[in-house]
Amino acid sequence: MKKIVFFVILVLSLANCTDDFDEINANPNEPEVVTPDLLLSTVISSSMDRYVETGWSLGNIVSQMTAKINFTGFDRYNWGSESGLWNNIYGILPEVELIIEAARSEENPNTSYEGIGLVLRAWLYAQLTDNWGNVPYSQAIQGQEGIFQPVYDSQEDIYNGLLADLETADGLLAQNTPIFGGDIFYNGNIEAWRKLANSLRLRYLMRISNKRDVSAEMQQIVNNLPIFESNADNAIMTYPAVSIDTSFPESRGRIGGFDEHRLSQTSETILKAFNDNRLNTWFQPTDNPNDDPTLFVGMPNGLSENNASTFNGGASNVSRLNQSLFFDSKDAVAAALMQYAEVQFILAEAAQRGLITGDAKTYYEAGIAASFEYWNTEQDFDAYLAQEGVAYVGDLEQIITQKWLASFMVGLEAWYDLRRTGLPSSIEPGQDNVNSDRVPVRFFYPSEEQSLNPDNYRAAVSAMGEDDINIKGWWEN
Repeated sequence: MKKIVFFVILVLSLANCTDDFDEINANPNEPEVVTPDLLLSTVISSSMDRYVETGWSLGNIVSQMTAKINFTGFDRYNWGSESGLWNNIYGILPEVELIIEAARSEENPNTSYEGIGLVLRAWLYAQLTDNWGNVPYSQAIQGQEGIFQPVYDSQEDIYNGLLADLETADGLLAQNTPIFGGDIFYNGNIEAWRKLANSLRLRYLMRISNKRDVSAEMQQIVNNLPIFESNADNAIMTYPAVSIDTSFPESRGRIGGFDEHRLSQTSETILKAFNDNRLNTWFQPTDNPNDDPTLFVGMPNGLSENNASTFNGGASNVSRLNQSLFFDSKDAVAAALMQYAEVQFILAEAAQRGLITGDAKTYYEAGIAASFEYWNTEQDFDAYLAQEGVAYVGDLEQIITQKWLASFMVGLEAWYDLRRTGLPSSIEPGQDNVNSDRVPVRFFYPSEEQSLNPDNYRAAVSAMGEDDINIKGWWEN
C-alpha cells in the first residue's frame, strides 16, 4: 500500500513539474520574441558599415574619385563577384523582414516600424539589382517556407517592387505612430523617415527614367510629399571615434590599407579647375619634404602594380586621403546613405530634362552649396559659381559632374550615374585596364550560386545574355 501511495505522489509531482517546465526554464533576461527596436539598430549599423566600406573600396575607385597605388586589380577592372557584399545584404535582409513582420503583428502593430522596414528593404534590394542585374527577390530569404533555391527576378520587376514598397512606406509613416527605440538615423523622427522614403523614390525613378516616363510620379512627389529640405534631413550614421570598434570602418584596419587609396588625376583635374576647396578636405599634400607643402598630385586610375607604385617617383609624391577625416580622426565622422545635395541634383536633372517643373539652375546651385556645407568646407560661393565650367549654362554634364563630386563616399551612386548617363565624360578606363577599354557595368554572380542554385542561376544568365561584367541591366539598355 505504501508503494502505491508513493507512486501516485510521484506521478502527480512529475505532472506538476511538467506543467511548470516552460516557466521554470525560461530565461527572464532573454526575450523570446525579438522586437523591432532591437533589430533596427543592428540592421542600420551593419548595413551602413558595409555601405561605407563599399563606397571607400569600390565606389570611389570605379568612379575615379580616388585611385589605387597598390593592389590595383579592381582599378584595372580585374573583377570578381564581390560575393562578400552579396552575402552581407542577403544576410541582413531576414532581419529586415523580421522588423516588418513584428510591426504587422496583431499583438503590437506599429505602422512606423513597418514603414521603416520597407524603406530599408527597398534600399538593400536596389543595391543588389544595380550591382548584379537579375537577382532573387520574390522568393528570396524564404528558407522557412522551404524555398532554398529562389528564382531570379528581372530588374524591371524588382524596381516595380521596391518603388511600390517606398510608396507604401510613405503612407504608413504618414500615420506617425511613435516608435520605441533602435533608430540610429533619426532618433524616432518619423517625418524624417518619410522624407527619406520619398527622396529614395526620386533616386530610383531617375535611375529608370531612360526606360519609362517617370515625370508624373516625380512631379507628384515634389508637389505633394515631404522630401529632404536641408542637410538636417540627411540619412547619416555617425561614428563617434571613441574606440576602434566605433570608429569609421576604414580606420579599423592597417595604416597601409588606408594609404593604398590616393587622389586620382580625375579628381585633381576637376577640383583644381574649379578652385574647389574640397580638395583640401578630402586629400592632403604630398609627403615629399622637398615638395611645395601645398602641392597636391593625383595619379591615373587603372595602372599596373609596377606603374602605380612607381608613378611620379613613388608614394611620397602622390597625395593621400586626408587622415584627419578618417584614419586618425579625433572627431566624429558621418557616413551617408543619402544627402540633401543628391536630392537637389536629381531635381536639377529632372528640371533640365523637362521631367518636372522648376528652375534647374536653382536646384543645381542648392546642391553645390549643400555639399560644401555637408563637408564643412569653406568656399567663396559666389566666386565659385561664377567660374567657367561651374556657372550653369543648362548643360547636363555640369549637373552630373557636381553630383559626382557630392557622391564622394556614398556607396556606388556615382558609378550608377556613370552607367546611366556616361558622365562625367572625363572618366575613361586606365592605360593598364584588362577589360578592353570598357568601364564594367555589373559584378559577376557569386560562384556559390552556380553550385547552390544552379538552375535559377543558369536561367538568370540566359535572360541577361551572359554572366559578364559588361552586360547591361534593364535600366541601362
